[in-house]
Amino acid sequence: MKLKCEMVEALAGLYLSPRYDEPKATPEFHLECWRRYCSDSLACATAAPRKHAKSTALTHDYGLAVALYREEQYIIIVGSSEDMAIENLNDIANELRENEELRRDFLIKDFVVDQKTDVIVECKDGYQFRFIARGAEQKIRGRKWNGKRPGLIIFDDIEDDEQVESKDRRARFRKWFFRACKQSLREGGKIRGHGTILHQDSLLNHLMKNKSWDSKLYKAHTSFNEFTNILWPDAFSEERLKEIRQEFINEGDSAGYSQEYLNDPRDNDEAYLRREDFIAMSEEDYEVSKIVCVGVDFAISKMDTANRTSFTIGGKDIRNLLHFIDQRTGRWDTSEMIEEFFAINARWSPDMFFVEEGIIWKAVYPILREEMRVRDAWIPVTPLLPTKDKKVRGRSLQKRMRSGGCRFDKQASWYPDFEDELLKFTGDAEATLDDQFDSAAWLSRGFDDHKSDVDVDDFYTEEEIEYLARSKSLKGGGDGRSSVTGY
Repeated sequence: MKLKCEMVEALAGLYLSPRYDEPKATPEFHLECWRRYCSDSLACATAAPRKHAKSTALTHDYGLAVALYREEQYIIIVGSSEDMAIENLNDIANELRENEELRRDFLIKDFVVDQKTDVIVECKDGYQFRFIARGAEQKIRGRKWNGKRPGLIIFDDIEDDEQVESKDRRARFRKWFFRACKQSLREGGKIRGHGTILHQDSLLNHLMKNKSWDSKLYKAHTSFNEFTNILWPDAFSEERLKEIRQEFINEGDSAGYSQEYLNDPRDNDEAYLRREDFIAMSEEDYEVSKIVCVGVDFAISKMDTANRTSFTIGGKDIRNLLHFIDQRTGRWDTSEMIEEFFAINARWSPDMFFVEEGIIWKAVYPILREEMRVRDAWIPVTPLLPTKDKKVRGRSLQKRMRSGGCRFDKQASWYPDFEDELLKFTGDAEATLDDQFDSAAWLSRGFDDHKSDVDVDDFYTEEEIEYLARSKSLKGGGDGRSSVTGY
């Protein structure tokens, strides 16, 4: 029988959901996944957040539907380990043993084989179907039953932390998957899989980009700092998601939340910026004098999907350490952007704003200049030559961070989102939400080009400089003391 989404939904609603713990209404993304899994596509993959009932909907419900509606007889369930696969198979087997209504209506007679890793069920009309459980990288090649190869493979959270921990391990795992696991299917057989992306070089993330696969990535909500488009509002309210996120933040692992709930992992061993280089400011760092400047990345739009304008405020101290002390980001029109210039200038009195010398700056500058004249408040701005390659643009920041030359105000409310976005950067010029990276890169490059060495004299006021100049002219030394009397 050709399986349809409505059939899976009916099976889940009538027979299976009454046995769930705290059942909830089926979310739209489950229905969408069932439609894809019931399609004619030979290969489908789904990346979805933790605790969003992937195993229940896509292994348990869908797997049972395939067998009970007799679309496929021979099904393999693959987990990251054999124990994980056994757990999924055990849930299916219990349903077939204990669910009296399901047994009656689908003519379940008996178990021909009932083992932890192998279940064969016979119906009253003699029809049989089989489930087997296998762990990742176990032998699957060449398996047959009654002269048939498997017609369906379901892989569920097939990767764990160990499987993605090294480049060689990831490459070996992908080779096993494509050469052994997938090739064990019969001609025309289907493969369906779901999990959470644990690494940018993981198998699941590769499948998200593989054009031969029908793949879909889901996030619990839009982004780390934007709680719109919540995927399953009945189960995860904005309040609950923020509580979960805060727990990760409190543990210093904001990237962990992005991985588990936004399917946005950090490629830490090959990252452009490394998390260990985000060094927190000490108590002394808050007090030390700094030369403050601002890096600016422009984008003029009010649209929710557009890039944002970003201002990164940083101060360099006598040790030439760059402290990131404020961050402002928004989807602003020109007038709002101009107001932000003046607000930052009033708050921090920066020595310089570093901006990209491009089309937007040429449009903004006349308006800013006229507003400075009207307000009689003069803002120092230095345009920097544009660099199309963002990797090249960010080299100054990357080198500075790799050498331990940056400090960050990790106590600030803006910081988790800032770190989250900077850690996402991989050098892809088409990446979204990299505005804060760009403004931080302009800030670092501006310091390199125009404020490369900070000297103690940079922190003296005009009155102090004038006093020191008079002192040096006095006989006996630069501090005004007599070399004879000492006073």
